[in-house]
Amino acid sequence: NRSTNASAESFNAKVKAFRSQFRGVRKVDFFLFRLCNIFA
Repeated sequence: NRSTNASAESFNAKVKAFRSQFRGVRKVDFFLFRLCNIFA
């Protein structure tokens, strides 16, 4: 019974891509709000 962390790695890659898209974000709380809305 082998389990991998592929889903966590995929989520991490999506977050990194999202962060690179929004370089220079002024309001960090709004950034986290958007992040939660998209991936929650």
